[in-house]
Amino acid sequence: MSKNKLYNKFSMDRMIASSKFDYCKNLKWFIIAPILIVIVGIVLLFTVGFNLGLDFTGGTVIKVYANSEEVIEDATSYKIDKNADDFNKMHNMINEVLKAEGLSINSFRSTTMDVEGVINGGLAVELRYQNISGASGTEVAETNRIIRENLQKLFGYQENSVTEDYSNAVSAPEVVMATASGELLMNAFIAMLVAIVLILIYVAFRFEITSGLAAILALFHDLLIMTSLVLIFRITINSSFVAALVTILGYSINNTIIIFDRIRENTRNGKFEKTTNSALANASVRQTMSRSILTTLTTVITIAMVAIIGVNDIREFAVPILIGILAGFYSSVFITPGLWAIAYRPRKKKKKVA
Repeated sequence: MSKNKLYNKFSMDRMIASSKFDYCKNLKWFIIAPILIVIVGIVLLFTVGFNLGLDFTGGTVIKVYANSEEVIEDATSYKIDKNADDFNKMHNMINEVLKAEGLSINSFRSTTMDVEGVINGGLAVELRYQNISGASGTEVAETNRIIRENLQKLFGYQENSVTEDYSNAVSAPEVVMATASGELLMNAFIAMLVAIVLILIYVAFRFEITSGLAAILALFHDLLIMTSLVLIFRITINSSFVAALVTILGYSINNTIIIFDRIRENTRNGKFEKTTNSALANASVRQTMSRSILTTLTTVITIAMVAIIGVNDIREFAVPILIGILAGFYSSVFITPGLWAIAYRPRKKKKKVA
């Protein structure tokens, strides 16, 4: 047996083409998991709601000088390296101070800090946390004062330690207002609605109306799954999540378009003229499966690396994108072809008049 024949025998295309799996017949099983996920998401939406970040709720920003060894003798040194144990240790120590006041860290990153007469561009950490929901301005100010004093004591930056200037090694809390509002959400909703309508028109014009409706249902599936999993795993929602929703609209339609394009080709070439819609859809899925897998896999690996090694702000954008891409692959392969097979009715050819 030649090497080429051996390679073809075990190639992905050959294995998929020889598969007898019926994607359309098993549609009823494929929709069970998405329905359950969406139901759980709806329940969480009306019970606990989204885990809104500082972009929607506002909060407080504090900087803490990290290399305490340089200003307080015999103190522990915390060097800024987000992968180092000392950095994680500092995160946990500060988070314990916030927990004592019923709060927790939302964002924790390295930065620099300038304190006149003491620190000049020294390494520091910047932490952000949400204020207590419903608290008045006076209550927020008092809570922030307590947190700052406790951080000063924790790292030895007390006013009476060496000199009063060392107390500035923990910056004064800065209250920030919410940058995202209901207007942003409404604009995003309008943008997604317009995008969905345009996609429907394009797919219906390029293929036919049945394909367009199936594609729109797949888009709703992807958005609902992404939103539901964000609710389930309590992923922080900031303005980047809105951008992720709009991004998924454009990306998740890709695999669906590829399958519909192959369905159209198979319909025109007459090879499947005497077969059922299900047989045509199954054959089209098998013919495009390897391309869909490879395209999705390469994108998932890239986004996953960004989510793993990226900073927290980037991770809040990358994780929803990752969920949406996987949901898009699932809907385009396992749901859309079955919906098309159920709804599609071929047009009757007009008889030529002599």
